[in-house]
Amino acid sequence: MNKTIIIKIGTSSITKDCEQGINLEILESLAKTSAKILKNNYKVAIVSSGAMGLGLAKIGAKNLEEKLGINPCKSNLTSYKQALTSIGQVELMKEYQRVFAKENIQVGQVLVSHSGIKDEQHNSTIRETLEKMFALNILPIINANDTVSSKQIVSGDNDSLAARISILLEAEKLFLLTDVDGLYTKDPNKHKDAKLIEKIESFDKELLNLAGDSSSNVGTGGMRSKINAAAVCQQKGIRVEILDARHAINLDKIVFDEDHSMKSTSIVPN
Repeated sequence: MNKTIIIKIGTSSITKDCEQGINLEILESLAKTSAKILKNNYKVAIVSSGAMGLGLAKIGAKNLEEKLGINPCKSNLTSYKQALTSIGQVELMKEYQRVFAKENIQVGQVLVSHSGIKDEQHNSTIRETLEKMFALNILPIINANDTVSSKQIVSGDNDSLAARISILLEAEKLFLLTDVDGLYTKDPNKHKDAKLIEKIESFDKELLNLAGDSSSNVGTGGMRSKINAAAVCQQKGIRVEILDARHAINLDKIVFDEDHSMKSTSIVPN
């Protein structure tokens, strides 16, 4: 295990909604906490969702509704995802480049496919590319190459991609940033007696059933995909933290094992 931190941020966190685009507060927090981690001789890579959401915001919900005859903010736009992502990916990298430059961090785009990262030869190439970027002090911004893969439009998610990248780089920790504090015993939006599960040491069917799918029309993840990703990492000795992206500014405190009051679900290695 080496001093490598992988941070995955979901669509519902990196974008405000389908019309307003990028969430600058979250992105700026991510840049600042990355800078603090990097200064302590760690390597950082970010697996970022949000391209489709930014593509939708760029074109405009009203324009799309006029063209498609449906409300794009309330309808599943799977069949248009590649087109929207092609626009949004450009916007996403512009924002990362602009915001991270304020912290003197140079970023680079890495688009990978799920099938590619499963292939041993491609695997080696991806790892070598990322390591070379680290050597050049370039922070990789990784995303699934949705624009050319129809399969990933339906079944892919960046949680599993983040887990595979973490294993590939033998990361120390994987942070899965989302819009809730972690895994609860019940849906906290519907049940006041829902309790946060702060620590997971082993997985069973009952635990997996607690996790739900994504409620977003522009996101492909959800708590279930995060738990599945965490289970894979746990087997490889990688600690996983699921927490609210609004705590991004303080991720370094978890990395350095400092005292903090942040709520999260910690999946500890076997």
